[in-house]
Amino acid sequence: MDVRFNPTQDQSFELEGRGRYNFVGHHDAIERLVSEGKYMAACEARYEAFQLLAEVLPEDEAVPLRWEHPNSRAAVAILYGSAVDHFRIGDIEMATAQLEILLDCDPEDHFEGINLLALCYVVLEEWEAFEDIAIDLSDKSAEAVVVRLWARFRECGEVDRELLKLLRGRHKAYYAELIAAEHPDDESYRRDISSERPSQAAEAREWWLLTEPLWREYPEFIERVQRE
Repeated sequence: MDVRFNPTQDQSFELEGRGRYNFVGHHDAIERLVSEGKYMAACEARYEAFQLLAEVLPEDEAVPLRWEHPNSRAAVAILYGSAVDHFRIGDIEMATAQLEILLDCDPEDHFEGINLLALCYVVLEEWEAFEDIAIDLSDKSAEAVVVRLWARFRECGEVDRELLKLLRGRHKAYYAELIAAEHPDDESYRRDISSERPSQAAEAREWWLLTEPLWREYPEFIERVQRE
């Protein structure tokens, strides 16, 4: 067989794959496309690799993949990357499905995909699903605080003053990015975010650029926060 799931002692699995199930090879090829500026081709390659992964994952049970195993880690990275691709183009249903699979495959959530999944649930107004994961949205994460702030606004039409105070006080860079008039994806930002220790401002800009399509679709939330 070209693919198999090898169980480990820590109740996870190592995804062994050859040929088209060599996800390390897929990941490397995708990174080359990105480095060459071929972003559309990279998105297509990610989705094709995701489809291969989806074909072999069991439908009726979660299969946690061992992060330390290279092929498993590459598969998880591709899965997250494809979910981000679909989120950016507004295919929220597909992004939601992929992120749900991601959390099954990576329970430790190395990419913090739960924050993006929570945004998807708010967009879709799947409030029961949102409440199920809301307990895992930590105040230590600026992204999680914004998610909760927006959920409250979208559901009730109100800005939660305590959450806004938390964002302003504990996550100043994210608050500043949220209310900024411009968010340039310029050379200065790219140098910062690609460095060994990116600044909080750069990380906040990265988050904004990821979620920007959402705020273009729902500008009233940003406008309301700017006025508070």
